[in-house]
Amino acid sequence: MANKIFIGVGHGGADPGARANGLVEKDVNLAVALAMRDVLVRHGVAVRMSRTTDKDDTVQQEVAECNAYQPDYAVEVHSNAGGGTGFEAYTYPGSARAVALARNIERQVMALGQTSRGVKQTSRFYWLRKTTAPAVLCEGFFLDGADHQKFRTPEQQQALGTAYARGVLQTLGIAWQQDAPAAEKRYATVDELPADLRPAIQALVDSGALRGVGGSRGLDLTYDMARMLVVSKRYTDIEAATMRPAAQPPDQ
Repeated sequence: MANKIFIGVGHGGADPGARANGLVEKDVNLAVALAMRDVLVRHGVAVRMSRTTDKDDTVQQEVAECNAYQPDYAVEVHSNAGGGTGFEAYTYPGSARAVALARNIERQVMALGQTSRGVKQTSRFYWLRKTTAPAVLCEGFFLDGADHQKFRTPEQQQALGTAYARGVLQTLGIAWQQDAPAAEKRYATVDELPADLRPAIQALVDSGALRGVGGSRGLDLTYDMARMLVVSKRYTDIEAATMRPAAQPPDQ
């Protein structure tokens, strides 16, 4: 059975979280979480996220979905504010497995050149109190601090998400694959696919043109198969648009 990880993505939709220096927390959190998800999936880890787009997503909803998924570990992705610098992680008091995960993530983040404020234990966060799996809440950097310069760009935020994923992989005992080819992997769900392929594949699923093979294999698509379906859909959409009759002018 594959290892299972749940990623909670802080804020979203009408709740932007913190804002500073042209950065909006809900957007940064999502970018980091998506990068984390993609690396874990590439290494054969089953992942569920609380959101993959900018939508309303309360912590109560996150916890309910996480507990229903029953993951091996759960990671909540946030960004900090309030006039400081550095990464920090929180776990529920007494959760040794969560502390081990948090320290592994911390080491990987520090390898990027980020400082750390430490791994702390607290019961004040709903996420930590109510999540049944070993859970960590990560605050990657301060949007209003000097370290925001380290994580301003999409590439820098992707690197942070990769560091989180490496910490998870270390905890799970999964060796890092530097260049695991996406073409060799098989994707069971739309959410597991690379981001650029998801909209077109989701549209095919919604229309009934693409169905899973049944059982636990789901869609069972390789990267090349998914890419071919996306290209085919684009040509079909273009052809349909060119054959659509022109709108008739209204009667005078």
